[in-house]
Amino acid sequence: MARPLARGLGRHLVRDDQPSQADAIVVLGGDVHKRAPHAAALYRAGLAPVVVAVGGTVDQGSLAEARKTARVLDEQGVPATAVLVVSADAPSTRDEARAAVSVAIDHGWHHLAVVTSPYHTWRAGQIFDELAPADLQVAMVPSPLDPYDPAAWWQDARQRRLVRNEYGKYLLWRLTGATD
Repeated sequence: MARPLARGLGRHLVRDDQPSQADAIVVLGGDVHKRAPHAAALYRAGLAPVVVAVGGTVDQGSLAEARKTARVLDEQGVPATAVLVVSADAPSTRDEARAAVSVAIDHGWHHLAVVTSPYHTWRAGQIFDELAPADLQVAMVPSPLDPYDPAAWWQDARQRRLVRNEYGKYLLWRLTGATD
């Protein structure tokens, strides 16, 4: 009984909307070496003409996650003219979502494909869905470059920590409105 429940908890964290087209691909901060290369592959496949990098804090300066993402996108062959570094002061998922939604509204975009780690897609998707206006569709895209295994996450210490943190952050957000 414990394994089916654990698998269910692990799978519940993954939201994969599989978009076929978007106005922009948004890469959330975090592990940029697992998220940005997948966003670059989606860009090269023609999913969207723009890749938006968000995440990090002002005190990180030029090393903010959004700038690291832009650097990795460049290394992956995404032209600088197709990369938009939105916010170097978005330390939480909610701040990243707020920044990305604001840019989408400013540009008149109606479809975003948001790339993040698989275990982060459910919570991030809920935050984006809460902040996005009705005419902005948000599709969550889990990066396959992240080794998260929803069917066996409890067997790995890193993945146990990630699952615990995601559910904890979700509860904190729902109870207090605060996010990571």
